[in-house]
Amino acid sequence: LSLAINPVDIGVRVEVPAEVMTHLTDVIYESKFVFYSQSFEDRVRTFCMCPYGEVVTENNDGLITVNGHSYGERRTGNTNFALLVSKTFTEPFKDPIQYGRYVAGLANLLSGGVIVQRLGDLQAGRRSTPERLKKSLVVPTLNEATPGDLSLVFPYRHLVALLDMLKALDVIAPGVNSRNTLIYGVEVKFYSSRFELNANLESHIDNLFAIGDGAGVTRGLMQASASGVIVGEEIKRREGVLQNGIIRKR
Repeated sequence: LSLAINPVDIGVRVEVPAEVMTHLTDVIYESKFVFYSQSFEDRVRTFCMCPYGEVVTENNDGLITVNGHSYGERRTGNTNFALLVSKTFTEPFKDPIQYGRYVAGLANLLSGGVIVQRLGDLQAGRRSTPERLKKSLVVPTLNEATPGDLSLVFPYRHLVALLDMLKALDVIAPGVNSRNTLIYGVEVKFYSSRFELNANLESHIDNLFAIGDGAGVTRGLMQASASGVIVGEEIKRREGVLQNGIIRKR
């Protein structure tokens, strides 16, 4: 089976006061935005919006990265979401997962885990300290994060793309680009190599389909579910069960 190398998504978890985002999250809970940075035209997207949620860590095969979630039964005063820069590599490099682990590993090396930084400190070119973090109007929900300097972690073009995205988001959600906004790093999303498929998600081997995130076809629960529906309907059509969108009784 032929494989195509998928991109790797590297970025941060952003934490702001919940009221900054309520005009968006009250309408669409999982709000999604895509932006292309002016400097390098890199694709940056929001991911995993967590209204009134908490920032958390996750252990990724020994690599400590950042994530977020919300609870149905309790709320915090903050909303958090990921900003991810997608990077697709060209020949001869073929190991985007290792690249992502390397960048996230720098944060682990510097802090022993996850770094948190006030956006104002990042913009001023200085690290956040416990004293500076206490001045922030946003109270961090991840207490174990170490105040530090994310500019020592991210490649230049990734850092510029993230800062460009925060400026763009501030147009539709004033307050996102505030100096008090908290930035946690690193958040990274890995994807399996993608099978080369046709429009029906079928490989070059007849009747062999691939669906979902594990096959590198999709990136998320809804998309993975939709890919299963596409393949299911195609199989039913071939079996004569589905005709013109209508299920025939046998």
